[in-house]
Amino acid sequence: MRVISVANQKGGVAKTTTTINLGASLASLGRKVLLIDLDPQAHTTLGLGFEPDNISKTVLNVLEPHRSQNKLKLEEVIMKLKMDSENNLFLAPSNIDFASAEYKLIDQIGREDFLSTSIRECEVPFDYMLIDCPPSLGILTVNALKACDEVIIPMQPHYFALRGIEEFIETTEIVRKNLNHSLKINILITIADTRSNLAKEVIAEIKQYFSNRLFKTIIRKNITLVEASSQGTPALHYSPNSHGAVDYYKLAQEVISFEKEEISAGIQ
Repeated sequence: MRVISVANQKGGVAKTTTTINLGASLASLGRKVLLIDLDPQAHTTLGLGFEPDNISKTVLNVLEPHRSQNKLKLEEVIMKLKMDSENNLFLAPSNIDFASAEYKLIDQIGREDFLSTSIRECEVPFDYMLIDCPPSLGILTVNALKACDEVIIPMQPHYFALRGIEEFIETTEIVRKNLNHSLKINILITIADTRSNLAKEVIAEIKQYFSNRLFKTIIRKNITLVEASSQGTPALHYSPNSHGAVDYYKLAQEVISFEKEEISAGIQ
């Protein structure tokens, strides 16, 4: 199983869009996928057609201390997505109650491991778990980083975005040193106007700067991604031939290609 966090402390870079659409594309390619909404804004939950206020069991229950009467196993909060005919896409939802999570966890012993422990103990098998992180570097994001082995950092092709990525990579280095947990980091260019000369210049600089950490796939700016989210469905189901759906399908193929690389490395 591969556990991948989609994270960036900056908002508006398509973290949720990437979580939903990459997950849906992986599911369409035959992988069983769980999307974990770790954001108090519950955008992944909303973007998949659920009303967070009507959900009583969320990932917050999974992060409760073991002695809490509200504590639940991860498999107890998982919801099946109705639009997924392949029965491969599932959600562990969030709601506004998640806003109290940072406060609840801050004094708990072993708080950085609550999510990773729940994932390890989950009795429902998945090929992929994608974690949509909040736009911050608090204890929830640290839980996600400790629970995963890979991080996808979405970024728009803007000059100021480079600085934010450097800061986030520094945070992952702190996780490595203090929590003894190494992470594979991959940068994903999103919301890119590939016709703009300025965007082309920034993309060229990003490619030079991050080289082997950068996905080959670029997610083009596409209104269909916004429309699909407002309709509570992935772009692949809303408009499968749109640029947004096609780009995320290519990204899923690229992510899956890493499986073969890991198998080859293991054989060697």
